[in-house]
Amino acid sequence: MMMGSQAKFLRCFSRAEPQTLSLAIFTGCFLISTALLVLSAGYFVSFPSLGSWLSPHAAPPLPRAQVNDTNNQNVDLSRKPLCDTTSNRRADICDMEGDIRIQASSSSIFFVTSSIRNTTELQESWKIKPHPRKGDHAALSRVTEMSVGYLSTEEDLPKCDINSTVPAIIFATGGYMGNFFHEVTDLIIPLYISSHKFNGEVQFLISEMLPWWMTKYEILLKNLSHYEIINFNNDTMVRCYPRVIVGIAFHKDMGIDPARSGGVTMFDFGRFIRSSYSLERDTAIQLGADRDKRPRLLIIARSRTRRFTNVHEIARMVEWEGFEPVVAEIKKNQSLAEFARIVNSCDAILGVHGAGLTNLIFLPTNAVVIQVVPLGGLEMFCYSDYGVPTLDMKMKYLQYSISIMESSLVDRYGITDPVVINPKSVLAQNEGWRNWTSIYFFNQDVKLDVGRFSSFLIHARELLRQ
Repeated sequence: MMMGSQAKFLRCFSRAEPQTLSLAIFTGCFLISTALLVLSAGYFVSFPSLGSWLSPHAAPPLPRAQVNDTNNQNVDLSRKPLCDTTSNRRADICDMEGDIRIQASSSSIFFVTSSIRNTTELQESWKIKPHPRKGDHAALSRVTEMSVGYLSTEEDLPKCDINSTVPAIIFATGGYMGNFFHEVTDLIIPLYISSHKFNGEVQFLISEMLPWWMTKYEILLKNLSHYEIINFNNDTMVRCYPRVIVGIAFHKDMGIDPARSGGVTMFDFGRFIRSSYSLERDTAIQLGADRDKRPRLLIIARSRTRRFTNVHEIARMVEWEGFEPVVAEIKKNQSLAEFARIVNSCDAILGVHGAGLTNLIFLPTNAVVIQVVPLGGLEMFCYSDYGVPTLDMKMKYLQYSISIMESSLVDRYGITDPVVINPKSVLAQNEGWRNWTSIYFFNQDVKLDVGRFSSFLIHARELLRQ
């Protein structure tokens, strides 16, 4: 597939998820990933350079605190604690069944038990922030801390104002809401993982409830819960439930681990999304031998950073290669349901790495996702964010890494500047992380070389014939 200076396509089914900026750890992970690339078969992805030295994050990335995964190795299995704060690097989860009382006014959740329980156990308590970005102090600074513990039946118990017969799930918005990637990967997917098994027979109590977020995701919330949603921070009632889950399960960015979800996959999540929004197309166009069909290709036209500066030229090239181009980005006052219908009407999506590509969740099965990787050595980074989810949802994935001359950074810094030819050096400087984010995420645009890129569209059409 190599033509001139075009990037190579490599077959890839890697599921690697880099976790830190440590170069040593990265090197080991890269070698393992490379071995998997050689040994496995799958959809075509380009990896022209050694650029995966960053933790996965759609935009812009943020440094993470170190959190160890212990997999409960030191937990005494003879008794299960109310809360698991060790086995998941991104989320603390409390799961209780029995007489559970929620006193939101004091941010407290009580498990009522008999006085014959072990005295030491009765004194156990946990402090939980129910938002799946554990270790990220900036994100959790906007999340209410809740206390979970035991109460003996011999103590003065808070009286139940409302008794429910269905379970409850308590979680917080906060965090990085306002970025579509984070809204989906930090909340929507974890909430689906945690609640789908109840088939709507569960009630949500939401801390840091954002009115705009509630409006934006009202359709999905109503499909996951058939009950009134409670604003945890404003609730004055003592609510009692037979089961309460504090926190929502996180597996990986934009992903679900079937081994931890009872077999539920990202493909199931995609079907849930299409069903919730009543999207018409479950499967993308199949071209077969008919060369007159014109599949629709959505060009994500970012209006700010990492935008295409030659969108009209790209659209003409897309049309020349046999697609019907659709140029769009969700408007400020446009409903998510309306934009979901636009995305679902398309058979392929093209965009520079960023939150806009999260819209791939609305695409039909077998659609093609083409991610353009900006300058900065981000190939594995971008693949983790959007390549793996695309394949998990049974779609097809192409990844295009731009050349130096396609980046606006050349005009700003010059073709020989280390920023252009050695992005790793930026991280080695003082304020390296801040500078790297500023340069490659906030101050870079892309002028796509349509001649260099055209073979990717030819290949996309071939994938739609399969």
